Amino acid sequence: MFLTNEKKKHNTWQGTFYTRKWNDQTPVVYFEKLYGGRPLLKKINQLALEENFIFNSSMVYETNSAVWQSAGWKVLEKLNVLSLSLKNIKQSERNVENVEVFTDTKIPEVIKLDHNIFEPYWQNSSAAFKETIESCVHNYLFVQKANNDIVGYGILGITRNYGFLQRFGIVKEYQNSGLGGELLEDIVTFSKQKKLVNVRLNTQTQNKHAQSLYLNNGFVYTKTNFLILATSNHK
Repeated sequence: MFLTNEKKKHNTWQGTFYTRKWNDQTPVVYFEKLYGGRPLLKKINQLALEENFIFNSSMVYETNSAVWQSAGWKVLEKLNVLSLSLKNIKQSERNVENVEVFTDTKIPEVIKLDHNIFEPYWQNSSAAFKETIESCVHNYLFVQKANNDIVGYGILGITRNYGFLQRFGIVKEYQNSGLGGELLEDIVTFSKQKKLVNVRLNTQTQNKHAQSLYLNNGFVYTKTNFLILATSNHK
């Protein structure tokens, strides 16, 4: 009922929500609340206890988390939002060659790369990539190569003149080699050429290596933070 490959919509008198598998690596149910308050969240937490499902929320604004915790959910992860203003970034005429439009047809090959970069919990599924595509008007896939092998990628979503760095990573064997900086530079150069106002991204609070890369390339913390919450049976 809940561990489906694609998002499924549920309507109850307490509220409306989506569910699907978190990804293909973990037996967790992704929970995205559309409408409803404490009664819905309390019901889902109780359902998790009764049916032995673990629900993890979609990203929730930190300022809105009190109602979740009062319903029995607990904070699992914190995500910081960083932003790069492109106003003072120098325009470059350099041709960014490692970029193409990101569509559904590219998902199978990107999934393989994604799974070589991220820990099981943070790996994307086909459904998650499709949701990434749907969340922005335009989507671009950047790849980073080393010795003719693709060792990293980034996905930039654009809506109006705002950019969202939706995915970004380098395989472990090539981290700390400067390739992440090269890939990020290409994305920023491309964003400037597209006349974007800024680029935003979310990153795990405990991922100091990634945060250092972003901060060293002009990104700054915003006042916005997101949380991922889990039902109380999460261990």
